[in-house]
Amino acid sequence: MKIAIVLEQELHDGGGFQYALSMIELLNAKRTGPYEWIILTNKHKNLEILQKYTIPAQYFSFGIHHRLASYARKFAHLKWVSAWDKTLDAHHIDLVYFLAPSYFALFTFQHNYIFTVWDLCHRDFPEFPEVGWGRNFQQRENLFHKALPKAVAIVVDSVLGKENLVRRYAVDPDRVVVLPFLPGEHSRTTEQEYQQHYISIPEKYKIPGPYIFYPAQFWPHKNHIYILEALKILKEQLSTKVNAVFCGADHGNLQHILNDAERLNIRDQVFYLGLVANQEMPYLYRQALALVMPTYFGPTNIPPLEAFALGCPVIYSDLPGLRDQVGDAGLLVDLANPASLVDQLQKILRHDPSISQMIALGHAKLAQNTPEHQWQILEKILQAYEIKQKCWR
Repeated sequence: MKIAIVLEQELHDGGGFQYALSMIELLNAKRTGPYEWIILTNKHKNLEILQKYTIPAQYFSFGIHHRLASYARKFAHLKWVSAWDKTLDAHHIDLVYFLAPSYFALFTFQHNYIFTVWDLCHRDFPEFPEVGWGRNFQQRENLFHKALPKAVAIVVDSVLGKENLVRRYAVDPDRVVVLPFLPGEHSRTTEQEYQQHYISIPEKYKIPGPYIFYPAQFWPHKNHIYILEALKILKEQLSTKVNAVFCGADHGNLQHILNDAERLNIRDQVFYLGLVANQEMPYLYRQALALVMPTYFGPTNIPPLEAFALGCPVIYSDLPGLRDQVGDAGLLVDLANPASLVDQLQKILRHDPSISQMIALGHAKLAQNTPEHQWQILEKILQAYEIKQKCWR
């Protein structure tokens, strides 16, 4: 059976790209089995990135003119094959696996597909502009209402993600498969590799003192302001100076955060590194006091898993799904109260014995979800589909 793996994300898409890359690596390792994979991407840059991992991929083009032609022929009730279906036919594809909530599913009329849903945060927190303003909310609703019912299987990140999907979109729960996120490949750095390519983060970026780390794109829901307010409390009430190191693409909220840092009189404690190379990420995690991730969106995220892998303490939002993801392997904070972050940071600063126990629990959590475990789940989907496919091919 020949399966198309569709990669639409770009490197600056952050966690979405890292998730896709992890899944591609997992599937690429199974090339010697009964399934043949072809990775299709509509981004030229991804061909270069995958080549570095010795993973073959092919470029496809599907522009606005293809979309308009597809819609015109559809509404004219003409018998036709979309340009996207023609691309799949040219590669003799049996099944499509979308690694993201893909609009290409809306143009997949003559092929079956596996669909991925990362989150339903536009329903959880519609007040955030990135999911609720403009046409964002309506576009997501349109995609899910139209794409989900036809999917052979729907991949979600967690049990809560599955429950929300079934409740909100009335999909068959038997078709929804829980496949927890994997940490990014850079978190698999060995101790030998770490020492061999050592980078001192404080020296490279001239950071005077301890820092907390938050790798997140600058969207409002990432809640960088919460960290700034806690740093101000530490500085003014406890005479303790802790720096914040941020990295990730700016989606319009960076200047707002930097302005707030000025207003709170802690601008000198905030370091924005932009997009960071993967090979630098282990050093950022391991040399940090903690990963601090006060995000509103979930129900799960990738950075806590990377922190688990690299022995970095995790401080995380006390919200449904997120608290379940880390359990006792992370410290939770009340997003309505920056002082709760101050309390958790103090535990780390005073080397509370519970922190080393928490890190050990993080390693144990990772061991429960290995790439091989994920492959077993995916393989069941493929085997069930292959049996049905015999009825027509």
